[in-house]
Amino acid sequence: MTALPASAASAFSPVHTPATTRRRMGTPWHWSLLVMAVAAAILTAWGVGGSMSDYYASIALSMSRSWPNFLFGSFDPAGTITLDKIPGSFWIPALTVRIFGFSPAAVIIPNALAAAIAAVVTAITARRWAGITSGLVGGAVVATTPILVAVARSNQPETFFVLALALTAWAATHALRRASFGWLVLAGVFIAAGFQTYMLEAWAVWPALAVAYLCTRQPWWRRVWHVAVSAALSLVLSLGWIIAVSLVPASDRPYIGSTLTNNPWETVFGYNGLGRFGSTTADSAAYRSFTPPFSGTPSAVRLLNGSLADQIGWLIPTAILAIVILAVLRFRLPLLVFGAVWFVTFAGMFSLVAGMHQFYTASMAIPMALLTGAAFAWARRRGILWAQIALPAVAATTALIISLSVASDRGAAFSLPIAVAQVLVAVAVVAAVVVDHRRAHPRLLTAVVAAIAMLLTPASWAVVTMWSPNSTNPTAAGVASVSGIGGFGGFGPGTGGGAPGATGLGGPGSGASGSGSGTSGPLGAGHPGDGFSRSGGQTGASTDGARERSSGPGTGTRNSGGFAASSGEAGTGAAATVAWLTEHQQGTAYLAATFGAQSAASLILASDGGSFLPIGGFDERDPAPTLAAFQTLIADGKLRYVIAGNGGFGGGGGPSGGLGGTDNASTTAGQIRTWVVANCTEVIDAPMSGLYSCGS
Repeated sequence: MTALPASAASAFSPVHTPATTRRRMGTPWHWSLLVMAVAAAILTAWGVGGSMSDYYASIALSMSRSWPNFLFGSFDPAGTITLDKIPGSFWIPALTVRIFGFSPAAVIIPNALAAAIAAVVTAITARRWAGITSGLVGGAVVATTPILVAVARSNQPETFFVLALALTAWAATHALRRASFGWLVLAGVFIAAGFQTYMLEAWAVWPALAVAYLCTRQPWWRRVWHVAVSAALSLVLSLGWIIAVSLVPASDRPYIGSTLTNNPWETVFGYNGLGRFGSTTADSAAYRSFTPPFSGTPSAVRLLNGSLADQIGWLIPTAILAIVILAVLRFRLPLLVFGAVWFVTFAGMFSLVAGMHQFYTASMAIPMALLTGAAFAWARRRGILWAQIALPAVAATTALIISLSVASDRGAAFSLPIAVAQVLVAVAVVAAVVVDHRRAHPRLLTAVVAAIAMLLTPASWAVVTMWSPNSTNPTAAGVASVSGIGGFGGFGPGTGGGAPGATGLGGPGSGASGSGSGTSGPLGAGHPGDGFSRSGGQTGASTDGARERSSGPGTGTRNSGGFAASSGEAGTGAAATVAWLTEHQQGTAYLAATFGAQSAASLILASDGGSFLPIGGFDERDPAPTLAAFQTLIADGKLRYVIAGNGGFGGGGGPSGGLGGTDNASTTAGQIRTWVVANCTEVIDAPMSGLYSCGS
């Protein structure tokens, strides 16, 4: 075989030019995205478990047990009653549990990854707004938003909504830049997907999207037509779950939780809609009202109060300045309108709602990140000196003010020196920006330092959150988690914990859960409380996922971990109870009935999906089952044991043992409790008190 000449051989060899080498190795932008994704994943997913809510964990476990449970969002494996919202946020965790089996990681890691992906998607979107610098700053804002990191490390239903918003922004950006009907429709589809996770809050993006699209350059009738059609399609897709559930006869599906009429329309538009704005929109005859008491009184400056300033409010002054800068510099009008109206709408909504968890505001990270990243990048592109200086200066000053306001609190004292360092970095940015301006050559290093000057202190709050779990009301370990309800209790040793067997980081006697009086939960696992009851009474209950109950005098413990319990004692008690009930089940469909879903949740987890009947649902106020249906279950041999909760770990809080005061004869749960005490026999040899045997 004749060898080819060297010149001919080289003609068939690949040419390694610098451009092809960069394409193979990736550009700085792609490497930056990778670093951002890894950093966000570490912040949200490393060492998770301590912030797991039993209530939401039992939902994921129950939904994994059957496809009907999966569709309806059943709280219990037997499909008796649903959770109190559309179950979209739990579909991915339920699938994870179905594939890999139940564990704290199985129900939390999906949320963590959703937050990390949201940061990357936001970075990609922000790059479309104003270039690579905009993308890097915007993505970094989302990745380090303290409250988003905190809720992503839990199984609370928020991060899939944030991801849906990030995807909405991505599609909307294409629609606005191209005046594209197809991309507008896709943005509406993502809004509908967000509706399945957080319901009406998702629709709050539509005003911004509609107004922005009307600012695109095309005939007015076409703009109106495009908005009308895409909004109508988004509406239909949003209502898909509600319509599907409504078409199923009530006898063939679980009772819709937290409703008066077993109606999915009521749970979305009443309980989770108008019912969240307090007495202003309350209608006790049509729907229930529920306002979590964690974020202070509604006001124009609520997002800057002691409970929210370090969670999300830290970026608000910078975002407002960003809007001004973009307007002055005549940024692309549709994108500016989209970001500004979105930000104002969400800020107004969270300022007016009667009560909320701090983590509801995590969704504001997306529009504020887009605005901040675009403003800084656009100012650099235009060579506007004052704007490049003002953004990091305002961000650093805001962080310093927040840190100074709580410098005396030992749990947040770490924030002050970091804020001072952030101010010094901002001063360095001023010098770097001036040098770049004189050279007429902006350097990448200056942009990186500017991002640090804007995000250093909030990033530290996000990092510390990795060691401060809270299953009731996840907040970042900054200011609000010290001074607000259910927050971080300091750096000293605590009695609480994270994952089973873990040791908490709270202050003495407080676990990692912060303020409020804590007592033990239905299985001895307590949660931070604030004396608030969903029924309006002072029962020491917390909200949305973990409740505070008493296990009898002198036996209360604190916990923020939220698994069956973070202490070995509680876990042992749960296992003993489940073992006893299993041994004495005698072929019944249910191992036992409990009053309230909170009591049943820990037992469902401890039994790996055993059937427990949650009388009264989430707060013991749902009329499910009725007294007649309950008596039928007893008569038919489907149920024998009832944990009435008169002092044992299975219930609590004295004779009522419930969250909604179930001794009240006006509630179905109260009527059932009265009947049980009068007609059933208390079991003496069980490992918990308050257990009754009904029937033969």
